[in-house]
Formats: sequence, structure tokens, C-alpha cells
Amino acid sequence: MLSALKQNKSDWSAGFWLCFIALFLIVCALHGKPVPYNNEFAYLLRLEPNFLPNDWSFSRPANEHWLFNSIFSLPGNFLAIETVGWIGRILSWILCLFAFIRLGKRWDLPYWTIVVSITLWLAFGQSIANNEWIFGTFEAKTIAYACLLFALLKFAEQKVIVPSVLLGLSFSFHPAVGLWAIPAVGLSLLVARIPIKDLAKVIGVTFVFTLPGILPVILDQGVAGSPSVDDWKFVLTKLMPYHFDPFSFSRKEIGVLVMMLIFNVAALWKHKDKGLRFLLNFQIATSLFFAVGVLFRWLELYSLLSYMPMRLFPILTPIFFVFTAFHLAFRLESKLFKALVALFVIAMFWVFSPLEKGIAQVSETVSAWQAQPDDLQRSLKWVAENTPSDAVILAPPRSRTIWYYSRRAQVVAYLYPRYDRLGEWRKRFHDMTGNAEFSDLGNAVAEIDPAYDKLSTEQIDELTRTYSASYLISKTGHPMPVLFSTQTYKVYKLR
Repeated sequence: MLSALKQNKSDWSAGFWLCFIALFLIVCALHGKPVPYNNEFAYLLRLEPNFLPNDWSFSRPANEHWLFNSIFSLPGNFLAIETVGWIGRILSWILCLFAFIRLGKRWDLPYWTIVVSITLWLAFGQSIANNEWIFGTFEAKTIAYACLLFALLKFAEQKVIVPSVLLGLSFSFHPAVGLWAIPAVGLSLLVARIPIKDLAKVIGVTFVFTLPGILPVILDQGVAGSPSVDDWKFVLTKLMPYHFDPFSFSRKEIGVLVMMLIFNVAALWKHKDKGLRFLLNFQIATSLFFAVGVLFRWLELYSLLSYMPMRLFPILTPIFFVFTAFHLAFRLESKLFKALVALFVIAMFWVFSPLEKGIAQVSETVSAWQAQPDDLQRSLKWVAENTPSDAVILAPPRSRTIWYYSRRAQVVAYLYPRYDRLGEWRKRFHDMTGNAEFSDLGNAVAEIDPAYDKLSTEQIDELTRTYSASYLISKTGHPMPVLFSTQTYKVYKLR
């Protein structure tokens, strides 16, 4: 990636740095929550050496992120995990911002319009329809996206070797990103009629650099189970439909996304810049994969849908749409056409309320820094300080924070399923919620928490025997010794 960062001296102008600094500060305001946050409560703990070897979820290495974990676990040996998280966030933010700014220059845009474009894209949430993101917490996909963005940039510059290396690495860092980027790039190069010799180089180099991601996954298949269709359906349509299930996506959002693509096609289809035509063809290819995902859902091919063919189209097309709109507006001579382009862009984004959402994200960042430990966190910290390190606890399965604050094994975490053992993960989840039926697993506080709190003492005893648990954290009263209590939670010693 270092060679991809090399630019002419003129590219490192004061305008570039002002653009970068402005965008970096905006990213910090929107996403600079304390570390860990969101997915980091699980993914960062993978970087700690030998973290919770007796925990069922952590007992299996995350081989799909083997390269990421192998590299970023090295500083985890001597730095606090919070420090590793901040280093990773800043690194990924810098790399992705550099890539987006340079991509904006491919559209021949002034720096101020690049700032406006990326800010607008960040404010409305980055993606349309599938809840995907590039800027946020630190995890494998943020590095994979940095590799992909620089790969697209260098392919647009008609380079071969460097972008092929980066494209392969995008897969190795996060297979679900590279899996669809690689064929999309391949189709785009075929449309561009790349020489056969260069195409062979792209295929060969890309394949070599996908091996760090392919081999661990292949080796993992020897010990992995085979989830049933029902297991996949449960995860894709109930647990995380916002990522996996196109039938749950807003029709309005999909309609806007399609209109953005049509606009980009109309503006760039016969553009003289081969690089812009390549980027347009890439968007078209990802839109085809999105359609394939819809087809998989219609045919109820849930195991195939789990590969997320809808991943790239909803997140890259909107930012390329804004770049294209500015590019076109600067080149139109008719004031009427310029006004029509401006109105079309405003209409496209009006439905997403970018100003309102942007302010909400900044407010969320401020609130996250001001937040005090809640009763559950206080209970978990007590467990970390006062129980044996190999203890297994029964705790609310919906919380992301159990592992981080308690430093103890738990029975199951509903937001982090084991995809190699989905059947067992579902059983553990249903055991921890009394086999309750859920209408919306996305609304954890309204349904999952009450189901866990309704567990009877007899059910707790059964969980204790089944999973060798030693401690219980619950709001409900039980005839067991209370070791610690807050206003809402009690820590029990299980019998």
C-alpha cells in the first residue's frame, strides 16, 4: 500500500492537507467514540494473547480474519487493547481518507467539493439500505476497504501489479469484502478490453495475495460444522436482516440507490477518461451482485446469501454519485442543466436527512464520552475483580460488553454467532432466553432482555448444570447467595 500512496509533489499541496485535516476532524466528531465501542467489544479482544480460552465463542480462532488478527495482535502483546484500537482506527481513517481524496481528484474536483462530498456521504450514514460502513470502529473490514479503495484508484490509473496486490489483500483481510470486489474488478477490466498479458498478471498476482485469506478458511472447513438451512435463515432474516436480507431493505432506499447508479451511467458512460469509465463499470458490476443477492433471497438460498453479495454496491455508489454530480455540474454550460443537477442531488439525499443524522452522530459521540458505567457494567467489573479467572457466568446474552468488562467466559452472545456451529449457538441462545419466540431480534431491549429476566430458578439450575456456570447476573430475585448488588442487577453465586 505504501507504493500506492506515492504522489507527485504537486498532489501534496496545502489544499490537499487542508482537505484531509477537515475530513479527519469530521470523522473524529462522527465516529471518535471511546475504545472499545460497538463491534470492538469482541473483535479487539481477539487481538489479546490467549483471551478467555475457556469461553465457547472464543475457543474457535477467527480464521476468516486470520491475517488481520495475526498482524494487529503483535502490538496487543505489549500495548493495552484500547491503545491498539485507537492506533488501528487512526491508521484506517487516514488510509481511507487519502484514498477517497485521491479518488475525488480522479473526477477532477476542487478540494472543497471533495470535502463537501465526503462529509455529505458520512453524515447520512455512508451506505444506503444495508447498514454497511467504512469509517467507524477498528476491525478487519476497515483495513480491507483501505486496500480496495487504493486498488480501485491504481486500476483507474491503468496500473496492474500494485492494484492486484491490494485487491488480493482486500480479500485476505476480510473475505466478504474481497470476494465481490475481485470479480467486479475482473468484469470491469474485461469491459475495458485490457490486454490478455495484463489480465493474466492481474489474475495471478491477485490470487497469490488472496492465499493468506483462503488457506485458513479452507483449513477451518475440516473442523467446521454444516449449518442447516433453518439456522442460516434464523441468522440472516431475524438476527441481522439489516446486513443480509434484501427483503428487509427499504424499497425507497433501493429506489434511490438505483437512480444514483442510472445518473452515474448517464454522466460517465461515454466519458473520455478511461479511469472514470472503469470506476463506473465497477459500480455496475457490484449492482449486478446486489441483484444476485435479491435472487438468492427470493429462491431462499440462505447459505449463499450469507456471503453478502449486497455488500459493496450500497456503500460505494452514493459517494461516487456525489463526485459525479459535482464533476458534471462544473462542466455543464447551461445554468438550467446545472440547476436540474443540483435539484436532483438534493432530492436524492433529502430522504436521508443528512444534517439531522450528522448532528445525531456527533451527539452520540459526545454522549459516549460523558457516559458513566451502568449497573450491568458495574456488576461485570465486580465479577472481573472478585471471581476466579476461569469462571463461567450467566449474563444477559444481548450485551456486547460482557467479555470486556467481566473478563470471564459466558454461555453465548447473540450478536456474535459462531458460524461453524450455528445449531449449537441457537440452542445456547434459546436456553438463555427460556426458548422464547421473538418477532424482532434487532430490538434486544424490548424482547431478549425480558426473556432472560424471566428465567425461573429451575431453569437457572439447569443452565448451571449444562454449562458449568458459577455466577449469575440478573435483575430477577432468586433463592441464591447474593454477592454484589446494584439498583437493578444482582450477582449470585450459583449452587
